[in-house]
Amino acid sequence: MKRQGCSDRMIPIAKAGTTTSHPDSPWQKIAAWLVERRVRISATVFVALIVEDLLIGIEPHGIFAYRDPVAVAGCLLIFAGLAIRSWSAGILRKNRELTTTGPYAVIRNPLYFGSFLIMCGFCTLIDDPANIFVVLGPVAALYFLQVLREERNLANLFGVQWDQYARSVPRFFPRSLPTGSSEWDLKQWLGSREYNALGATLLGMLAVELWRLS
Repeated sequence: MKRQGCSDRMIPIAKAGTTTSHPDSPWQKIAAWLVERRVRISATVFVALIVEDLLIGIEPHGIFAYRDPVAVAGCLLIFAGLAIRSWSAGILRKNRELTTTGPYAVIRNPLYFGSFLIMCGFCTLIDDPANIFVVLGPVAALYFLQVLREERNLANLFGVQWDQYARSVPRFFPRSLPTGSSEWDLKQWLGSREYNALGATLLGMLAVELWRLS
């Protein structure tokens, strides 16, 4: 089974020997600059939002408040996002094969989908509606540019096979449940350094709890 889906790391822009016939437009250069710095930009935006929430006295929901439906919803979103990301990272063979099994059988970008579930989960815990609008607005737009860029790369790498896959599998919103087996590999998961996302998310949840207690 061919494997290679979209990920949140860059892949080669084209096949060996492929050349571009025209220079990038100013808009393409700006988009590329933003995409290459998307992680730092996102982190800066979130830090600014948290500082604002601290200054205006927002009190987040506790991660252990199992009787609080908002807290439960936030934690479920976070853990669902982590699960989807870990599942995706454990079967993705980046730059080698086109991944079409597991979560990649229902959406083309499960890693990004998982990331946005995590971000929405934190916004739910913090309980500032403005944060959700930022996540679903400029931050989502920034990552959408990255998705388009990666999909162009995959189209160059896999040609007709990618075209067939893209026509049958939606970009973000699933139309069905995954079927069949997907060979999840711990070594692949470790090699993709997905433990960084796991550790950062758990530390973030701990920080929210300490914030609530402060």
